[in-house]
Amino acid sequence: MTHKYLILLTTAFLLLTLPDAIAQQSAKSKSKDRFREKDMVRPTLVRNAAEINGPGIDYSPVYHKDGIVFVSNSSEAGPNPTADRRNFDLYTALLDANGEPMVRTPFSEELNSTLNEGQATFSRDGRTVFFTRNNMRNGVQKADKDGRVRMKIYQAHLGRYDWENVQELPFNNNSYSCMHPTLSVDGQKLYFTSDMPSGLGGFDLYVATRMTDGSWGTPTNLGPDVNTEKNELFPYITFGDKTLFFASNGHPGLGGLDIFSVNLENPGDGIVNQNEPINSPNDDMGMILNEDYTQGFFTSDRPGGHGKADIYSFRQETSLSGIEKPQSGLVTIVVTDGKTGQPIPKAEIRVLQSSDDGFVSAKSSDFYYTELAPTPEAPNSFSLRLVRKDAEELGPPDNFTNTEGKATTDFVLYRSYLILASFDGYQTAERLYTMEPDKSGVLTLALYEDAICHRMTGMVRSEGYNNRIPNATLTFNHKVSGKQTVAHTDINGEYNICLPFEGEYRLQVKREGFRPFSLNTTAARSKSINNTITLEPIEINATNGADSAKADAMLARPLQDGYVITMDKINFEPGRATLNQSAVRHLEIILELMQRYPEMEIDLSLHTDSRGDDKANLDLSNERAKNIKTYLTYKGIPAERISAIGMGETAIRNACVNGVNCSDIEHNINNRLEVKVRKVGNAYKVP
Repeated sequence: MTHKYLILLTTAFLLLTLPDAIAQQSAKSKSKDRFREKDMVRPTLVRNAAEINGPGIDYSPVYHKDGIVFVSNSSEAGPNPTADRRNFDLYTALLDANGEPMVRTPFSEELNSTLNEGQATFSRDGRTVFFTRNNMRNGVQKADKDGRVRMKIYQAHLGRYDWENVQELPFNNNSYSCMHPTLSVDGQKLYFTSDMPSGLGGFDLYVATRMTDGSWGTPTNLGPDVNTEKNELFPYITFGDKTLFFASNGHPGLGGLDIFSVNLENPGDGIVNQNEPINSPNDDMGMILNEDYTQGFFTSDRPGGHGKADIYSFRQETSLSGIEKPQSGLVTIVVTDGKTGQPIPKAEIRVLQSSDDGFVSAKSSDFYYTELAPTPEAPNSFSLRLVRKDAEELGPPDNFTNTEGKATTDFVLYRSYLILASFDGYQTAERLYTMEPDKSGVLTLALYEDAICHRMTGMVRSEGYNNRIPNATLTFNHKVSGKQTVAHTDINGEYNICLPFEGEYRLQVKREGFRPFSLNTTAARSKSINNTITLEPIEINATNGADSAKADAMLARPLQDGYVITMDKINFEPGRATLNQSAVRHLEIILELMQRYPEMEIDLSLHTDSRGDDKANLDLSNERAKNIKTYLTYKGIPAERISAIGMGETAIRNACVNGVNCSDIEHNINNRLEVKVRKVGNAYKVP
């Protein structure tokens, strides 16, 4: 089976035809005296990533932003033996909170061509890609003098709408293949596979170094400590730039291609076989690890998959041992009073791993909560916002400042962190920080005193059935000054407000369908006053107690037919339709509502601003709306309950139409998702 599979890969451009002896373990190279078994803890779980695998070949995943990018010739995910076989294209899938892939979508219209695309790798900022593609000239596949189509490595840069400026790298050649690129985290070294002349075997691993002028130097063979007289393929450099994973049929293994690793700083120490359950008697390749070295992916054609080759995930509770950890350095965090500049001892420090846009990783999703707040000027509308929790809601601090207002912590090189500093009586300060080799290692956060707050919290509910009442209006009248403050309950019937004055207030609570209610309450500084308010429904037409209870619940429920939920803080990458973690976090509340109301039906409309081409914006919004629907159906919502349409720039909310000069902030007001509740239905599941 192994030989037959490798021939298939050859026709797909990955490998040349290999000798029949590949299928026989006894014929494997035994010449590596420094080969050793893996001395690390075995992964606790290996599973088929069935959500993205199809009937063809799915392989070579690589981490990119909030998900993975991989190669596939399967027309769709899931077992389907009648599916069409297509050329190899790049696909992407968002990772859920457990690091598992969800819905697959095409990665790029520009990069996916009529030819075959292969393994990709990305710069740390995600804006430069290196990828494999058939040798081509003017968009047409080009064979060499022997009639064989070679592979080349290309690079592209992220533009407004898609990847652009596709160019091949200078060390490509029409007479041999270069493929399977993987880029070091500092962007200075590119490892790849090639069968260029003077190598040690069929395919060897090489490295090219970026020169001071930004060009690439002459590739260097990794040498006999890594390469054999057979084939080394699919390299992957770990986050620490010290350990290289690769596949080989030249080092002793379990059968076919096996996955190995090598310490690039000391390759003479030996090649490590990853063994079971990563390797098998079949072909295994393309292993990657997350930044914590606790989970990752690899490709295998082992029995039980969906197609010719599948992507598998693996994980364990602690970091894999036996792998060189990324370089790290100490950072001193200094916390001062923003007015006086004096140090603040015993300030609480919390450090969270973060992405470049300030969102913490999926594992720390409880760093946020979603708030579906009423829109006062539009009674039948809600606005969904993603709100960061207060520092004290995040659990115990990671560190405290000393008497000099300083605390030290260990940061991994090139990793992004969100640092929070807090102290009683001060507003929490935060800073996004990425550890760089040339940084001083000192970070200062200034805290400023809190504004005077007389906090009032509570809940409004319905009499008799304990239903929480959203969108109730609360009017606080200060008895001494006569000043009035208005608040509204959120979708959970709760309110949280800072009142401007201390002392006694007259609170009036109103909600359509309920009798108004009033009470006296007293606000105090540095003390939170909580009131639970119960409203009595207005008498309605109901023939019996059961109908009355249903009517009461209908009055109190947060949504009615025709209500509109607006998400104007949902962030897509410019010109991209694929979902990211920002989008998914906002969609979770829609998912929760549709699960809470199993008869609910919605109309999704996705809007863009007016920048760029009108048709391109319309097409982009349609793709985004389609992907949102796909995500909700993937999460179990029946497709017939959702309609989705892209509106492009046809419903601009301000004056920023074509030809009008507006700021980015003004334009972004028009980028939004609107969810109209077509039908709520009577069914309700208690959350």
